[in-house]
Amino acid sequence: MGTAHDVAGHVVVGVDGSETSVRAVDWAADQARLEKRPLTLLHAATLGTLAGLDVDTRTISAAMQADGRAVLHRAHERAAEHGVGSVHSDLVLDDPRTVLLDASRHAHLLVVGSRGRGPVSSLLLGSVSVALTQHARCPVVVCRPGAPPESGRGVLVATDGLRHSEPAVEWGARLAESRGWPLVLVRTVFDGRPPSRVPPDSGEHDEAWTHLRAVERQVCHLHPSLDLSLRVERGLSDEAIIRAATGMDVVVLGPHARRSIAGILDLDVTKSLVERAPCLVAVVPPRD
Repeated sequence: MGTAHDVAGHVVVGVDGSETSVRAVDWAADQARLEKRPLTLLHAATLGTLAGLDVDTRTISAAMQADGRAVLHRAHERAAEHGVGSVHSDLVLDDPRTVLLDASRHAHLLVVGSRGRGPVSSLLLGSVSVALTQHARCPVVVCRPGAPPESGRGVLVATDGLRHSEPAVEWGARLAESRGWPLVLVRTVFDGRPPSRVPPDSGEHDEAWTHLRAVERQVCHLHPSLDLSLRVERGLSDEAIIRAATGMDVVVLGPHARRSIAGILDLDVTKSLVERAPCLVAVVPPRD
């Protein structure tokens, strides 16, 4: 593919010219500037099923490359407006999932939109964002359609007290610190009662509160200037996190394949957040 070694340590953003892709470029450019990292704009496209039809694939390929160069040019101009020190562009004719997953092996961060242009592209980019959040080797930020502009309300990090959620907490804290935003740690509990917030002095779900306070101490030790608060939300995991994420700028969690109604980091929960969250979604992989 010729991209993976070039993007080592870069913030990489997948671009296709769609509305959410433009939002992704803006967000990625800001983050690259804040972290003083290079930014790589990556456009990937494939002939897909057209390659097996009676069509002039060379003509279509040339048109796709011309379109890709135009998309990258516009994205490059937009990224430059954010004051990024170093911006690179890369055009690859291959499945976007393959290209971006390969880039994730070396990139510092991937940023993508969750829908593309037109019915075919929309389906493809939707599958790209889900594939990345399940299999990428670096953190992935998904810019959701309809998510409001950043308001400074903060970063919400979902944690369940297990080791696989620690990288998400650490990454969310660094993000909040880099942006100057508050950090909220949330733990969900399912006890069959109606969805609601569990007050810290209610005497209910003490184990969840004990865990959150332990995480709070660790985060405050490393990031003493952070504005940090805790929440315990009662309800089904995905619904509780979505409810807690309302009004936030980014919700952060980690992928996990466990399929338990009580666990908040199930694969289904991650996919549900990518598809339904009211803000940007960041998925942080576990440590190797």
